[in-house]
Amino acid sequence: MSDRTIVGWDGSNEADAALEWAVRRAVAEHDGILLVDVEDPAALAPGQVVTDELVARRHVAADAEAQSVSAANGGLRISTHVMAGDRRDELRRFSRADNLVVVGTGRRHWPRVRYDWSLGAQLAAVARGAVAVIPELPAPDRTTAVVGVDGSEVSLKAARFAAREARRLGGDLRIVHAWLEPLVGLPGIQQPDGRFTVDLQTEHDTILQSVARTVRAANPDLTVTASLVRDDPRHAIMSSLDDAALLVVGTEQARGLDRLMLGSVSHALILAIRVPTIVVAPECLI
Repeated sequence: MSDRTIVGWDGSNEADAALEWAVRRAVAEHDGILLVDVEDPAALAPGQVVTDELVARRHVAADAEAQSVSAANGGLRISTHVMAGDRRDELRRFSRADNLVVVGTGRRHWPRVRYDWSLGAQLAAVARGAVAVIPELPAPDRTTAVVGVDGSEVSLKAARFAAREARRLGGDLRIVHAWLEPLVGLPGIQQPDGRFTVDLQTEHDTILQSVARTVRAANPDLTVTASLVRDDPRHAIMSSLDDAALLVVGTEQARGLDRLMLGSVSHALILAIRVPTIVVAPECLI
């Protein structure tokens, strides 16, 4: 059976946290892990180049890590693949509709613009399946999974994915849907009256409850709460993460010249990442 969990690993603390998160999930899912170490010339120190000797050393390090992790987790199946190339492009090649690519990310200490093209955001924009970006491991007492939905097909897919993750965590699922009135105060735009606002809220609540019913029907033993929030989607979701172990969001990936861009909400959440976050692509099958 082919392994459905792919971990981008380079020996850094961030990569080790991503690997540990992936191991916990793989053990629960009875899955194996493929540890992928890509020696990217762009990520090396100035003057350093990728050589056969460097790749060989990385092979040794990756194999040693795999053996250690396997031994510590009851013989977990874990294999390695080491190569040279562009890290995003190589990891993208491992992405399938039925697998999960896991990468780590550090805390934000530099100007935000430097994270606009972070590895996690880049992969989530081009992956065929799902991408997990891990800033750090959640506290052991956190078991809630949060999913943001907007009524699209991919957000319903994200909700189903999140329900599976909540069951794995032994916790509950919180479904969040955000809404706002149309912009007012602009030329040609009339101030909405109270009835309009009530009707709009009702429409959005209908979207939310439809998703919640679908998830509950498929997961009758899972505690599912539905939260309708009158706020910007990014703020609404971020405010729901105080006790969360995981966030799941869907993304309508761009095409053509915009292929490397995530949707605005999922991109903003990756930039402000606080908890392990899984971005689900339209093709995702898991």
